[in-house]
Amino acid sequence: MIADGRSEPGPAEDGLCDHCGLPLPRSWGRPEPRAASDGPLFCCFGCRFAAALSGGAAAPRQTLVRLGLATFFTMNVMAFTMALWSYDVYDAGDGRSVALSAAFEDLFRYLVMFFALPVLYLLGRPLCENALIGLGRGVFSTDLLLSAGVLASYAYSAVSVFRGDGPVYFEVGCVVLLLVTLGRWIEATGKQKANDSLDRLARLMPDRVRRVRDGRDEEVDLAEIATGDLLHVLAGERIPADGRVARGMAFVDEQLLTGESEPRTRRAGDPVLGGSLNVDGDLEIEVTAAGSHGTLARLIDMVRRARLAKGPYERLADRASAWFVPLVAVIALATFAVQTARTSFDQGLLQALAVVLIACPCALGLATPLAVCTALGRAAGAQVLFRSGESLERLANVSAVRLDKTGTLTTGDPTLLDVICEREGERSEVRSRARALAGCSTHLLSRSILRSTPPSATDPLVIFRDVRPIAGLGVSAVTDGDGSLTNTYLGSRRLLESNGVSIGPTLDAASRAAERDGRSMAWLAWNGRAKALFLFREELRPSVREAIAQCRALGLDVGVLTGDHAARGAALARDLGIEVQAELLPVDKVAALRDARSRFGPVVMVGDGVNDAPALAAGDLGVAMGCGTDLSRDAASVCLLGDDLTRLPWAIDLSRRTVRVIR
Repeated sequence: MIADGRSEPGPAEDGLCDHCGLPLPRSWGRPEPRAASDGPLFCCFGCRFAAALSGGAAAPRQTLVRLGLATFFTMNVMAFTMALWSYDVYDAGDGRSVALSAAFEDLFRYLVMFFALPVLYLLGRPLCENALIGLGRGVFSTDLLLSAGVLASYAYSAVSVFRGDGPVYFEVGCVVLLLVTLGRWIEATGKQKANDSLDRLARLMPDRVRRVRDGRDEEVDLAEIATGDLLHVLAGERIPADGRVARGMAFVDEQLLTGESEPRTRRAGDPVLGGSLNVDGDLEIEVTAAGSHGTLARLIDMVRRARLAKGPYERLADRASAWFVPLVAVIALATFAVQTARTSFDQGLLQALAVVLIACPCALGLATPLAVCTALGRAAGAQVLFRSGESLERLANVSAVRLDKTGTLTTGDPTLLDVICEREGERSEVRSRARALAGCSTHLLSRSILRSTPPSATDPLVIFRDVRPIAGLGVSAVTDGDGSLTNTYLGSRRLLESNGVSIGPTLDAASRAAERDGRSMAWLAWNGRAKALFLFREELRPSVREAIAQCRALGLDVGVLTGDHAARGAALARDLGIEVQAELLPVDKVAALRDARSRFGPVVMVGDGVNDAPALAAGDLGVAMGCGTDLSRDAASVCLLGDDLTRLPWAIDLSRRTVRVIR
């Protein structure tokens, strides 16, 4: 790894795939340390094929040409096979038509064999090479069984053609090769995209930072900072490392890491997280954790480790393929020996080839992909994308659903709920002053005030001067009224208290009730008195309640995991009637998923933010909202392209029906 967390180019580590970085299949013997002469190693044929496509300038073109030619020849094989199956249409019942139909049958059998041979060379040879490489490392993979089955189908069919008698299975071998190649290429490409997204996340951190030495700023590389260093972070810059505020005060946006929907005030002594955004202040940060020990680096590492851990289906497939291939070989040899002794060498060979052909995992290589592809097509039409067929099968087994709040259940954009005035007669002036001050701020609540308080012809005209943002607190301004200067404030309660503003009983009681309900608030004051209280809420997506009801109808336990305050979590729990766990960091969400798994069984995590990526990867299945970040989509196995949460129970029901068909 290099300083900013990106992967260095070059050979993969021992035991990891050179293309996607996932573990190589386990071998029967103890694997030797990787040598330079080994060349690139891949976990599957799909990664080998995808690596060829991402090679030098000529390599992708040559690989795509081979795939295109194989597709063309496979289509011809299918066409001639259909004709071969229906050659009897030429038999009209007289002697001449019988001879004609026999001639056509013989012609089509040779044509099928002729067009199938290029497919075996173009797609079968790479599959066989990958199987032999794995066999040399002591790995009995499904590639070996697929290769044996395809070769058996070709050999058996060729013998039938030259003998002029017996069935042919060329189309089976061609379609298996084509579907396996395409499916594994798509899967390998998806795995590589996940790595690319992690690299893009690491690049969010600045390459150069300002380190304070002897009261002066000096620019240094990010890799040079260490615990105890003092960093200068300006407004609009990302905080480069975990630390503690040594000087200054600002709103800090931590949504990237904690999921908190609103920036939080950070002042001297408060902790800050590397990767969070300094919204509006000038800060000096004392570093407490740098480099790989920082929060963002640990999040990236957590996602990588979660992806390296194989799920139960993958482990079962490894165990099955490790024993299935040798078992089939033993049965085929036994069949050859017994049938040769009982009948003849010719019959023994044909029946041994038939055993290998029948044992070819067509349920994995052909039947299952066809059933899954049909389901994937339906899902794509409904704005649901599955990363692989395995994701669809695993989704059928989930027993619990855990949802992120901000951006998943809610729109992530606060809505003005109510405006409470200390004196109703001042409402028009409240609206005018609030709109004018909100237009001078970029805060989320200010934007909500602007949207919700359109100008009115009856509102008094207010002209401010000396508008001044106050980091972490709000905004203040001065207006000239009746020949005297008046300070106006829009912001937090702390802003009012620090400027000696008094709060009347109506607004004080309303604010305490809002705190109990977990509401966000903004205060407006002038002439030394609080005039109005603005109450906000995050708007739930329209489909949330219906989606929760549908999940429950499917027998799923539903809960929410959020980084928001406990009061807001409690309010959401009352509103939706489900369990809500609040004030969770990304690591806490992973622990909550483990707890849900121990209580209910396989659990699916639904989220949209980078802070959800470890949980998406650590759950039995991760589902990302389409409005989410690139990382969350690539850490997840399923992506909902729109914001309609009812697509989640629909996808679970589709996966269950598909698995029933496959079984």
